[in-house]
Amino acid sequence: MAKRKNITGRDGFIVVQALTFTIEAFSGLPIEFRPDNNIADMKRIVDEMVKQDASLASSQLAAGRKLDQVLAHIRRPNSS
Repeated sequence: MAKRKNITGRDGFIVVQALTFTIEAFSGLPIEFRPDNNIADMKRIVDEMVKQDASLASSQLAAGRKLDQVLAHIRRPNSS
């Protein structure tokens, strides 16, 4: 695979975060809507990215925590 140009300086972090969010969102879908092949491929991509750049492992963990915060915010009762 050809080496890709880093556009933002944070490309790896952004891709790992986006894939982590998407994996979690898709995994929560009912089975008839869940794209299991895509989920498996996304996990493989994240795993390979982390193997190539160990600093992305912490990005993956941070993305998981951020997703938990987002979901907690969305689920909280409306306080108006």
